[in-house]
Amino acid sequence: MNISLDGKVAMVTGASRGIGLAAVKVLAGAGAKVAAVARQSSEELEQLGKTSDVLPVIANAATAEGAEQAVSEIAARFGKLDILVNNIGATDTRKGAGFLALPDEEWYDMLEVNLMSVVRATRAALPLLTVKGGAIVNVSSMNAIMPNPFIVAYSAAKAAVTNLSKNLAGEFASKGVRVNTVAPGPTLTAMWDGRAPEGEKERNEMAKNYGISLGRFAEPHEVSNLILFLASDQAAMITGADYIIDGGLVKTIH
Repeated sequence: MNISLDGKVAMVTGASRGIGLAAVKVLAGAGAKVAAVARQSSEELEQLGKTSDVLPVIANAATAEGAEQAVSEIAARFGKLDILVNNIGATDTRKGAGFLALPDEEWYDMLEVNLMSVVRATRAALPLLTVKGGAIVNVSSMNAIMPNPFIVAYSAAKAAVTNLSKNLAGEFASKGVRVNTVAPGPTLTAMWDGRAPEGEKERNEMAKNYGISLGRFAEPHEVSNLILFLASDQAAMITGADYIIDGGLVKTIH
C-alpha cells in the first residue's frame, strides 16, 4: 500500500523523541509538512528540520497557552491543518506505590499530561481541522483496557483518552473530522530506560514473560506506521476506532 500525504499539513505533539519523533519522520516521509511540537527540542528533531519539511515548534502543548501558540504558528506558516497526532504522555512517577499511596497531586499530574494535553491541543486545532476536514490520531495505551495497578493513575488517564476520542469521533464526524486512537503495548522508548535489558535476547525473554505473543517489544516506527495509516485517506472510513498494537499482549485478559 502506497500512502501519500502530499499537500497535507500535520501537527505532532511530544515530538522530540520516541513515538512522537517516529511519527514526525513517517508523516514527513509520506509527503506531509509536519509541525513537530515539543517542550524542548532534540538533536534529531533539529536535524529533521534542516533536511526535511519539518517545522520544530517549541511549546508545551499540554497547556492551553502552549497548544494555542503551536496552532497559531502552524496557521501562520502553512495556513491550514489536516492531521493532528496527540502523543504527549507520561507514566506514574511512583510506579507500584499503590492506589492508597497516591495523593491528589499525583492524580492531577497524570490527568494533566495524559488527558488534558489531548483536550487542549484538540480544542486549539479543531477550528483549522474542521475547515476542510481532517484526521486526529490520539496515542492512548493498551493499559486503557488492560488496567495495571503498577501504573494505576496512568492507566485511568489513558482510558479517559480512549473514551474522549470516541466521543469526539461522534461529535465531529459531520465536520469531516475522523478521530481514532492507537494503543501501544510495551514499546522501546525512553519510558523503558533502565527497565528493559540492553541485550536483545534478554529483552525478548522479558517480553515473553510479560505475555507478549510475538516475543518482543514494539519499536516506535511500528507504532508510527499505524498512525500514518489512520491519518491517511486510506483510512477514510475509519473513525471512533481503537487499534491495539502490543504484539498480542491484551489477549491475556480475555
